[in-house]
Parts: sequence; C-alpha cells; structure tokens
Amino acid sequence: MDMPEKTIHDLEELKEYAAGFVATLRGGETIGLVGELGAGKTAFVQEVARALGVESAVTSPTFVLMGFHKTGAGAAARGIRTLCHVDAYRLKEESELWEIGFGDYVGKPDTVIFVEWADRVPSLRGLPGYHELKIGFDEGEVRRLSWDAASSPPLQDKPE
Repeated sequence: MDMPEKTIHDLEELKEYAAGFVATLRGGETIGLVGELGAGKTAFVQEVARALGVESAVTSPTFVLMGFHKTGAGAAARGIRTLCHVDAYRLKEESELWEIGFGDYVGKPDTVIFVEWADRVPSLRGLPGYHELKIGFDEGEVRRLSWDAASSPPLQDKPE
C-alpha cells in the first residue's frame, strides 16, 4: 500500500501528519528517517512522541546514540509502551549501532523505533517492519515527506 507524498507547510501540518501516522502503528516497527541536516527529522519524532503521549523531552540523541521514552496511557493501551529514538549521524561504522544493543529492541512488539540518518545504516532495510520516510526541503520552509518504495510502507488504516 502506497502512502502519497505529503507537503508540509508548517508545524501544525506536521503535527497532524504525525498524529495520523501514529494511528497506524501497531508496535514492532522501525522507521528510518532520511533527510538533510535541518530537514525536520527530529521535529517529526517530537510530534510522533507527542501523539504517543510521551511526557519526557524528546531531543536528538546525537551523542548517546539511542534514547528511550515511555509512552502515555493511550499508546500503552494499544500495546506501544516505548519509543526508541536513535541518531545514527555520528556512527563511524554501522556495527556500532548493533554493539550498543539496538538489536534487542528491533521488532519488539511494545516498542516503536525511529532512526534519524537511517541511510548510514543500510542493514535496516532488511528488517521486517522497516519503513523509510524521506524528508526533503521544498521552497522556503516547506517540507516534502515521502515513503521510500523499497521499504514496506506503513498501513494507512487505523488498527482495529
């Protein structure tokens, strides 16, 4: 199932898009985020976190590489209890991510994983439940969001 490319004009539209996307999550997904510096990868994760009811501050885990956030009651009731946020920007080698225990969370049914700079970790593409969102600049502050056809696109319908 293909999700159409989306043009985002402001933070309110990003918030709405993220909330709609969160409604499709079932747990166990790994979402790769690809885009230039400043494209909005962290902003997208922050809006996803908000929609999942995360109360802790969500910032890019640039130096710690991987951060975890407890979701709110609504997401937990759907079985999603943890948001794992990864920043692969500073990885020298892809193996570094696996060495810090990333694999322990992949496919875990109560966790959703977001990996910024996913293009630095090509092995993600082989994971079951992997989806890749490309965030690009358009004119001015406008962003283009598009799901990579090579990844398995997320469901568009809300879970039952």
